[in-house]
Amino acid sequence: MTTQPHAVLIKRAATASIVVATTLLIAKLAAWYASDSTSVLSSLLDSLMDIAASVVNFFAIRYALMPADDDHPFGHTKAEGLAALIQSAFILGSAAALLIYVVDRLLNPQPLAALPESIGVMVFSALLTTALVMYQRWVARVTHSLAIKADSAHYYGDILTSLAVVVALIAAWFEQFWLDPLVALLIAGVLLHSVYEIIREALAVLMDQAMLPEDEQALNALIHSIDGVQGFHDLKTRQAGAVQFIQFHLDLKGDQSLYRAHQIGEQVEAAIVAQFPRAEVLIHHDPV
Repeated sequence: MTTQPHAVLIKRAATASIVVATTLLIAKLAAWYASDSTSVLSSLLDSLMDIAASVVNFFAIRYALMPADDDHPFGHTKAEGLAALIQSAFILGSAAALLIYVVDRLLNPQPLAALPESIGVMVFSALLTTALVMYQRWVARVTHSLAIKADSAHYYGDILTSLAVVVALIAAWFEQFWLDPLVALLIAGVLLHSVYEIIREALAVLMDQAMLPEDEQALNALIHSIDGVQGFHDLKTRQAGAVQFIQFHLDLKGDQSLYRAHQIGEQVEAAIVAQFPRAEVLIHHDPV
């Protein structure tokens, strides 16, 4: 798939996350207002942070997809890493606010109202979020977008938390009110874990981490599969959002024509780009 369809898919996935988060925020706001449930509030705060993070994602992705220019000759792909760090700050803030509220409810449990309606909202939330995550994971797999992958990981946690809230609300139906703030506490823990994962991946991009070992093994096999290649050395790779930067020295027979050497190099580059469509490849030809 070419770069342009990749860009369209990434933008659509970013837009879908905003639409879903807004829809769920409105539904959960109504459920919390009616029930006064701490676990529903925790899920509401999570959706509020989802909207903020998704909006940041949307604009960061648009910037990251801009082509290289004179000021940014390697492109703008690291904007995705910055967006992921901003996402983590939003999520950390929501987790901190939630923890303060949960402590009060653990010390002072409260009866809940409108339980059937609230349960219905949370089941709807889990189903809609599941559809979004399935779409995001497909887009992330096709495009290798870090921002979409981070968004998908966060929304996957939302599915689990929505189901946990349903359990807490059912327990409250049977007057087991202690489970409501406890589930909210668990959700705060999930949010904090999401922050850790997102920061770890964002720093990998911003610090020019090399491609995955399995990807470099695939590169090794691709290069050696081309007829006329004697070997290669000084391989350097880095991942910047959905783009891989690959450079190495290619060993070629020194007694062949420059035209033939160049031809072999082009075949190697074509094989790499076929497997890594958004790769930027730089090859130095060495005679041996």
